[in-house]
Amino acid sequence: MSRPTMGKKIFNYQDVSGSYRMIRETKIIKKKLVSRTQLFASTGGAEKLVEKSIVVSQLGTIKSRRGRTLVVRPLASEFSVWLEGKLYFSKTTLVPAAKSMRILMKSPESKWNGTQDIKFPKGAYFCYYAQAPECLAQNQLLERAFSDKDKNFGFYMVWDSFPYTGEQFANVSGSFFAPATIKYDGLVKGMHRFEIEAEGQMLLYYFSKSFEFVKMSWIAQGLTMSPLGDSSDEEEE
Repeated sequence: MSRPTMGKKIFNYQDVSGSYRMIRETKIIKKKLVSRTQLFASTGGAEKLVEKSIVVSQLGTIKSRRGRTLVVRPLASEFSVWLEGKLYFSKTTLVPAAKSMRILMKSPESKWNGTQDIKFPKGAYFCYYAQAPECLAQNQLLERAFSDKDKNFGFYMVWDSFPYTGEQFANVSGSFFAPATIKYDGLVKGMHRFEIEAEGQMLLYYFSKSFEFVKMSWIAQGLTMSPLGDSSDEEEE
């Protein structure tokens, strides 16, 4: 199975709050998967940056019963979102000795300021939400789910927007690490569709026949991310 091409892509992004333009850029630099996302709103004919993130993961291998297994480990992230005109910022950094992630928070609210260390749960596979398509391809979970179509494969979704995840999305736990599964769901309008279940909700990721990431839909949140000019129905069966 081929891996998604790295580079910059522009998407239409829609959720319950409105329509936006998203720029996603992903590259591999010195065995690190680096992703940058920017979300722009149109106001009075001009664009305004309302959210941005950069996430970095380390590419490597670990020993397993299958031999050497490819893994992608969270390394660092920065997230900024403007809510009602006020900046909410967080930064995560790996603390290898403690097997934890350190979260630095800065916001107008006292409960979201300071630092917090969160231990990694037991598991081999972790993917930042902002780079989930590329991460799942790099650690071969896409390939394994495609090859074994009746099986769910487990991993942890890492919310790079933590601790503001609950402000962005409805009915989520607010945890930094969220247990998740991925399963192949077949060909839909010529695209490979994978179901990801996280936080008890279903996210649908679509890939071309050559496994290039095309679009995603998170139905419970009324959220879609699709290529510019795409008008297809995101909820097709």
